[in-house]
Amino acid sequence: MKVSDIAMCIEEIAPLSLQEDYDNAGWQVGDKYSEATGALLCIDVTEEVVDEAVALGVNLIISHHPLLFKGVKSLTGKNYVERTAIKAIQHNISIYASHTNLDNAWSGVNFKMAEKLGLTNLSILMPQGGKLLKLVTYVPVSHADIVRNALFTAGCGNVG
Repeated sequence: MKVSDIAMCIEEIAPLSLQEDYDNAGWQVGDKYSEATGALLCIDVTEEVVDEAVALGVNLIISHHPLLFKGVKSLTGKNYVERTAIKAIQHNISIYASHTNLDNAWSGVNFKMAEKLGLTNLSILMPQGGKLLKLVTYVPVSHADIVRNALFTAGCGNVG
């Protein structure tokens, strides 16, 4: 399995289209087509997290907060972000972040916290606008249910 396959599974739950405009979720560092040897989950990627991934022999770090949040103009090791990225690259470790897209996903971080608190009648407080697309298509009547089910499985047909 490629590390990109793992990212695709994450994006099925928390598509990158759900991230806020200011965010930088998704691939941060590394070759997304390398074979996965394992994954390490964390909130923030630090040099110590990369050291742990090396010790465990895993080549994918999945973090909540992006390591590379703002543009990087150089990789000289002058701060922890640059040192962490350099160390990950040196050890062939990929870094993937799922931040506000996971926060905004219906079954994501906020939903799970509300669920753990026993809250009911949940709704999204600030739904994102412009994220839905109306799709109109024509199919043979004999295939309508198949297409409808495939679209539903892909996330269509649910508003709110």
